[in-house]
Amino acid sequence: MNKVKYLFLVLVLSLLSQTMLNGQVNPNEMVVAPWNGSNYLNDVIVGDTTATGARVNPDRIYVLQRNGVYFVNTPIRNTDWVLRIKAQDGAGRKPAVFLVKNTTTSANPAAFLQVAGNINLSNLIISGILDSDTSSYSLMQGQLIGTNQAGKDIVIDGCILTNSNGNHIRTDQAARVIKITNTIFANMGYLGRSNLGAGKAIDVRAVSCDTLLLVNNTFVNFQDRIIRHFNSTAAINNFIFDHNTIVNGMSYHGTLVLGIVGAKSQITNNLFIDPFALGNDTDYVRQAEFNESGELDFVGNRRMSWIFSVNNTETAWKVVKNYYSISDSGQAFFNRHAAAGVTGEGSPLSWHINSRLGSDSVNAFVKQSVALTKIPKLMTAMMDWYRRPVDQGGAGKTKATTNFNRLLHDFDRVSWTYLSDTLDCSFPTSSSLYTASEGGFPVGDLNWFPSKKLEWQNWVTDVKENDVTPASFSLNQNYPNPFNPSTKITFSITKAAKTVLNVYNVLGQKVATLIDKELSAGQHEVTFDASKLTTGVYFYKLESGSNFEIKKMLLVK
Repeated sequence: MNKVKYLFLVLVLSLLSQTMLNGQVNPNEMVVAPWNGSNYLNDVIVGDTTATGARVNPDRIYVLQRNGVYFVNTPIRNTDWVLRIKAQDGAGRKPAVFLVKNTTTSANPAAFLQVAGNINLSNLIISGILDSDTSSYSLMQGQLIGTNQAGKDIVIDGCILTNSNGNHIRTDQAARVIKITNTIFANMGYLGRSNLGAGKAIDVRAVSCDTLLLVNNTFVNFQDRIIRHFNSTAAINNFIFDHNTIVNGMSYHGTLVLGIVGAKSQITNNLFIDPFALGNDTDYVRQAEFNESGELDFVGNRRMSWIFSVNNTETAWKVVKNYYSISDSGQAFFNRHAAAGVTGEGSPLSWHINSRLGSDSVNAFVKQSVALTKIPKLMTAMMDWYRRPVDQGGAGKTKATTNFNRLLHDFDRVSWTYLSDTLDCSFPTSSSLYTASEGGFPVGDLNWFPSKKLEWQNWVTDVKENDVTPASFSLNQNYPNPFNPSTKITFSITKAAKTVLNVYNVLGQKVATLIDKELSAGQHEVTFDASKLTTGVYFYKLESGSNFEIKKMLLVK
């Protein structure tokens, strides 16, 4: 037996012995019971340590029960360990996690997570308040997820994030990868605790991010921006914004504010409904943060556009197949305030991005009327209040919130149960938008068209390459794991090479070859369909050039 085969056998036997330990099907999973009056989720997770303070199991996956309710009263900080939280497999509503008052400090926790290690969240509902308790509004905090260390990954799939007064996700330290898929961002901002410069989905602050990937998400009810990378000092190197649905955005300081961008910026196949609802205006207070494009409007103030960046000639831009619609109530707002300077929805792109697209810029954004099935009302009461003079009970086109009344002026702050059970951003299949994206699929978040999403997943290439050059060779844990019958395997290679990814059973017999070809440097993903295999432990081995790595996975049928 040669040295490589011997080493492979040793690794397989070692991994197999760990799996068989204590006869457990998956010893890494810990099922956490719902709230029982004392078991705060943060205490359960942070307290999962040995007597020395070390993590009991570095590979732990915390499993929350379907239909369960969980409370957090102190932020969870995962200092240098990977935090994995997922919903239990099966039917039922996603488990709901609420930030609640800490009876010792009399304050809500500053966040759900303070990221100091990689995180992976799947199929959870996370709310900054217990919205059935109106007194909790006064304790709504500035973020749901924040970072405390640089170089960490944030991976979120299938979640609902709702109710923060500032930012649902904020990275004060440089992030490596932020990958968010199949997730609803809702209710961003609350003027009872902040001002109109707050209310964002993702605030990258001024720091770097190697990859920011947002695919098949829905953003509904935001006061300020979906992306804020304002006054940036480093680049978002790879930005991918694909198949997202955007509904009811005031866009006070813009919609996608990208700051310094790097190698790649892609905005494709998205659907925008009232995305710049406060309208284009010569509003000096709003215009203060539209400065990074360097463009000026007709009166010499900073020009407004939905999407802008710091100008450069190196970034490869792809902006195609995006569509937008203005509702009747949105157009009525523009009409009401036209005499005071509102000139409609404004321009989707900065002139600089238009120039980088060249002739393709005419296809970047197309206006088309469409109505979604079930969405909250547009925040016209708040927008009218903002423009109303102070002596008439308004904000007077300032960020002042003295006259704000939650019952009169807040946006249609739908509940977490509405987001889970009622929200429906589909549109009629008779609409031309149903086949308007690349590949002939519906535009926007494909989760609203489940059968089309399945077709789309089969349409995309088996191995997706996103042109990111990683710092090191790595093979990631498959997800989901355990799985039935399919799972995704992601990996990174640092240079182009012949790459082989095989799957083996516990006897070391090869049962599948997933990849056997030359691949370019970058991050790659492949789907493994095990529908023809039986329940059990399997191992997948990646070989690329002189590098190789092996991991185990569990198929449960």
